[in-house]
Amino acid sequence: MRIRGEALELAFRIVLSCPCDVTHEQELRVFDYLRGLAPDEVADYAPVLAAFASTDTPFHGLAAFTSWMAEAGAEAAIEREHVLRCNASGYHWQLAAATLPAQSRRVSSISSFLLSHMIIPVSLATGDGAAGKDGAFAGGGPTPRAEYRYAAGMAVLENVFLPPEFDPGAAAQWAAHLGAIVSPLSAREADLVTGLNEANPQLVLHRTRVDHIDYADFELQGDQREFCRRRHAPFWGGGSA
Repeated sequence: MRIRGEALELAFRIVLSCPCDVTHEQELRVFDYLRGLAPDEVADYAPVLAAFASTDTPFHGLAAFTSWMAEAGAEAAIEREHVLRCNASGYHWQLAAATLPAQSRRVSSISSFLLSHMIIPVSLATGDGAAGKDGAFAGGGPTPRAEYRYAAGMAVLENVFLPPEFDPGAAAQWAAHLGAIVSPLSAREADLVTGLNEANPQLVLHRTRVDHIDYADFELQGDQREFCRRRHAPFWGGGSA
């Protein structure tokens, strides 16, 4: 199996926003491999999987998902589309839902918890809630809010982590995951993620129960934005606390 550099970066950023069962040393091995790749370069995926002793990691799950999508007999190559499909679809929803029996001490709202675990398309807004042209961020404080809009409503995501290397005005739509902005989305990618969200009847049901999430005080877990900042800092720098 192979992977494109930009796909590995997206997958890595998603993992950094999640309290996954991987170690910092393992992540450093993946990042060392990632930073040696050009965004459009297609490289062997085996060194990524070899960084982990366990096969129960998001990176292994991505490999299994991509293999399932590939044509029979063809060598699978992981693209950004695979990463988005894996994390924005009902496939990922079911994985998140399966963790709920062990989350009773950490989850106060099942709907907020599950929606947060999905890749959703959001726009970034200024501190006063005003969005820029075509939905792009127009400036404001260091902790912009994100707005997840859909046909019948909207959820406001406060205190999201926006990595300092991202230009908030670079895109109208961004991929959000667990309180972190993980990537700009092209118009085609935003349509893809929206379609995957809409095709998940459980997501469509639960999101109507969510009008606001504050990641500075997320569920019973504390400051998720600070968690994302700390996880991000060793690799790209952490931004403001």
